[in-house]
Amino acid sequence: MKSQAQQPLVRINQVSKRFGELTVLTDVSLEVFKGEVVVIIGSSGSGKSTLLRCINQLEKPEAGEIYIDNTQINAPETNLNKVRQELGMVFQQFNLFPHMTVLENLMCAPINVAKRDATEVKQHALSLLEKVGLLEKQNEYPAMLSGGQQQRVAIARALAMKPKVMLFDEPTSALDPELIGEVLQVMKTLAGEGMTMIVVTHEMGFAKEVADRVCYMEQGKVAEIGTPVEIFEKSTNERLRSFLRILE
Repeated sequence: MKSQAQQPLVRINQVSKRFGELTVLTDVSLEVFKGEVVVIIGSSGSGKSTLLRCINQLEKPEAGEIYIDNTQINAPETNLNKVRQELGMVFQQFNLFPHMTVLENLMCAPINVAKRDATEVKQHALSLLEKVGLLEKQNEYPAMLSGGQQQRVAIARALAMKPKVMLFDEPTSALDPELIGEVLQVMKTLAGEGMTMIVVTHEMGFAKEVADRVCYMEQGKVAEIGTPVEIFEKSTNERLRSFLRILE
């Protein structure tokens, strides 16, 4: 496990979320330290994606606090636009701007939202495209790319804002099987470089190889959390073991 700093970079404290009568999250608490990769697993409807959306404030929890670097981001006085600049999020769908080239997709937010210098932004964007293996696609439009390539562009676009934390919401679930590996490889590289990552995924091989800790969610709660060995090999939680057997 990567060394844990004195204070967690992300701290989720007893977060609850409802949609009407449906309770999706109940008293969820989780800490993520700088440089750590935490993978969240669980069956469909267990609250994994909703938790990520609460971290990014796309959903507002009814109760609890969410801190990034000791700033409570769900407090009324918090500047959400500033918070979101520190959180990169990659969704199941790629959400690229279809009318912009790959390079323009990467440069848009750093220039228009973060007000950074265009020359510096372009240099950084090109280096990110090289990192994800798509430098030669910089002038193409998203529709000209495969799903795997579009998702790698989406990762690079999130990185272009220089976030403190990267959130991944099942980033390979919309991809054909033969394209999954190229996206996971980019994520492995980021993890190896020390990027703090919270990843919702059904890719158990990735979780075993890359995660520092694995969080198993069930019915809107954190049912178990531990190292990959503790979760995949030593857990006595029958619901977790049953869930993993289904995925085998």
